[in-house]
Amino acid sequence: MVLSALLLFAAGCEAVQGVDLNSVLKQTMRVTSGEGSMVFELDVDLSEDLLAEIAEFDEELAAILPMLTHVKLQIDELKIQNSLNVYAGGTLTLGDIGFGFEVWQTNTLMVIQLEGAAAPIVIDLTEMEDEFPEAVLPPEQQLELENLAQKAVESAGDYLIGNMPNVSDVSVKLGVPVTVGGEELSLTQIGVRFDGAELLDWLKSYLQALSEDKEGIRAFIEAIESFIRESSELISESGLPLDESVFGGFEEEEDFELAVDDFVEMLQLASMSLAYLEIMEPDLTREIFGENLTVSADLYIDGKLDIRRQDVEINFRPDSEKLAELLEDESLAGLEGIRIYYSSEMWNVNGDVEIAAPATEGGVTLEETEDWTTVDTLRFFGDSALFRLLADLGMGEQELWLFPDFGWMQPIETPDGQTLVPLRWVAEYFEVEVGWDHNTKTIILNDDATGKEIVLKVGSSRAVVNGEAEEWSYPVIVIDGVSYVPGEDLLKALGGTMEWDIDDDWKVLILSRDVAELIKKS
Repeated sequence: MVLSALLLFAAGCEAVQGVDLNSVLKQTMRVTSGEGSMVFELDVDLSEDLLAEIAEFDEELAAILPMLTHVKLQIDELKIQNSLNVYAGGTLTLGDIGFGFEVWQTNTLMVIQLEGAAAPIVIDLTEMEDEFPEAVLPPEQQLELENLAQKAVESAGDYLIGNMPNVSDVSVKLGVPVTVGGEELSLTQIGVRFDGAELLDWLKSYLQALSEDKEGIRAFIEAIESFIRESSELISESGLPLDESVFGGFEEEEDFELAVDDFVEMLQLASMSLAYLEIMEPDLTREIFGENLTVSADLYIDGKLDIRRQDVEINFRPDSEKLAELLEDESLAGLEGIRIYYSSEMWNVNGDVEIAAPATEGGVTLEETEDWTTVDTLRFFGDSALFRLLADLGMGEQELWLFPDFGWMQPIETPDGQTLVPLRWVAEYFEVEVGWDHNTKTIILNDDATGKEIVLKVGSSRAVVNGEAEEWSYPVIVIDGVSYVPGEDLLKALGGTMEWDIDDDWKVLILSRDVAELIKKS
């Protein structure tokens, strides 16, 4: 419904072939329940040269770039009982990684089930109300507040929609056969096509029409002021704190007229900004608002003026070299195009919708996840696409920098070339449990990522790793209450690496490991 706003370009003051497009758009604001499905796709095409340059400059960015430039959200089943009771199930695909999901929201709970996860994630909304009693409205009052907002939107729509000009390419076809939710329907198809140049002209005409409609502006501001006043009364009755300076409304007629004048000035400034862009940057204006930008949309409506299906596609295919030159940004030379596609179907519109209760048995709460380590989080998703996604995003990467010349936990270089690191500081950074036996001067490390137990003793270079003795290159020493161990041996035992990074400006010891890789091997 958000993207159906693109079709506002079709909703001029005049009907097209007998279809009142304004009424269609106003009807979308009155939809409070229904069932449906939707698909959203985003594709950003980058040149091979830019991709190669990114890979050379930043390997980590290059690895995750496909997840950011190729996105698909598919909701196969959407059920809206009301704004507080919703279910959605489908698949999210980032690059070549896709995973299923189900989300339930009720008056009291939000439950999220992710494909591959060990259990559903359960969020108790009533606990949020208990924890923040002065910030959350009860469900009944939330619905009442939304009804007030709905009323304000409908009132404001007369001004915002009624002043919209038509684009030139609007077509209407009656009795078009369309399948919605598996049912064959005969619907009215409204088609809209325009490019960037027409979009710019449309914006200029729209801003001018809005600024000249003084009576419409007054009605629009009155609708907003009425919503603020009525909602403030609702909030006040609930006992929540209220800022009277925000919700007080207009005390004098002069204040109201001043608000009208300010609104007109805002619209005029926006119009002047477009005019300035055309005059001062004509080449840039043509590059952005020209044939390079195209929008096509098809809207299918029934006899009640409910939108039953919509298909929207936006394409931006610039001359990337020229765009980079005009904006003085070389990286844009690799932007070959952007495509946004959206399609949705709706049935049982404003009907009675039933949502099955979510399964919460064995669920994990947010409070329980607060104490999770990186290993806990990754293992929660097992051998799944989500695990791979998190691993590719670098969730398992752990890297600690120690500076020998400053900082309060400095590595120590011994005369014979050994590098010692502060044991507890390093171990706890890598989320390794550290135990200490005062009587025997023994240190016990338990690393969940590798499954290793490492036993060390102060003054000894002997280490016992999972019951097997090893000889480390330097004994454990204690300086000012801090235990130091040979860094290379410790990192090897923890499945990581250690290296110095030295240049003219600094010298740093880098300790690192990838927990996700360690889990894969275990």
